[in-house]
Amino acid sequence: MSLAILVARTGSIRLAAREARRTVSAVSRSIRALEDGLGVSLFERRPSGVKLTAAGDEFLVEATRVLGGLQSAVLRAREAGSAATGRLVIGTYFSASIGRFREALMRFVEQNQGVEIWLREGSRDELLLTLRRGEVDLALLLGPMDEAALDRLALWQEAGMVALPERHPLADADFIRWRDLVDETFIVTSRGSGPEARITVQGLLPPGTTARFAAHDVSREGMFNLVGAGFGVAVLAESASGASYPGVVFRPVGDETGPTMVEAAAYWDPKRDNPALRRFLAQLRATQGSRGG
Repeated sequence: MSLAILVARTGSIRLAAREARRTVSAVSRSIRALEDGLGVSLFERRPSGVKLTAAGDEFLVEATRVLGGLQSAVLRAREAGSAATGRLVIGTYFSASIGRFREALMRFVEQNQGVEIWLREGSRDELLLTLRRGEVDLALLLGPMDEAALDRLALWQEAGMVALPERHPLADADFIRWRDLVDETFIVTSRGSGPEARITVQGLLPPGTTARFAAHDVSREGMFNLVGAGFGVAVLAESASGASYPGVVFRPVGDETGPTMVEAAAYWDPKRDNPALRRFLAQLRATQGSRGG
């Protein structure tokens, strides 16, 4: 997404490549892959450069808000920080600017002015791979995960949501029960968190029910575009429902006891020797310890 924002700002793939210190072909491939995942064209290619399409303009507004909001907040907080050095790379596939994670991050930046904070986006599988390779210090992930080689710190819980086509019979409901979704087709990605989503959904539907899934090799944005086109419904955590997508509505989902809750947790390699990581983990634990109730 950051490359798409850069192309939109410069109005040129060539200029964006120069500024990002990438090749023109690499930037062009990245933009094409993003467009393929979304299922829409973001730019009109012209001899004089590129111009945002209507869909591209809508997408880039939200992408700029999500990626720029936290980064600018980090820069502002750094102005009042104290001396510390190092670099901390944080990976996530959903917004890192929510909940107690944001609170801990901002406090850490204030107290460690010299530490560079890098945010890295990727699918669930990509982030786990980069953790093992040592390219990411800490990953913020949703849902259960069995990774014996990694340490884990539970951060918060949030409500599960279902994305529905806006003309779906359940679209006007304030709350949806799992039993109401037994005849639906659940859209999942064939990469990232797709396998976990299958297991989760099957376990939450009524006993004796076999969930029907449709797997697509798309990004999260592409998955929501499929929902809007009427291909099925999709399950997600509340933090992923902040953006708007054409023809899609989001509703809480659960059972008679209330919404199904999804846990967010931080994962890291305990063998990784990074003082900035250790300091940040201490800040996360302190934030958790100060939580009331």
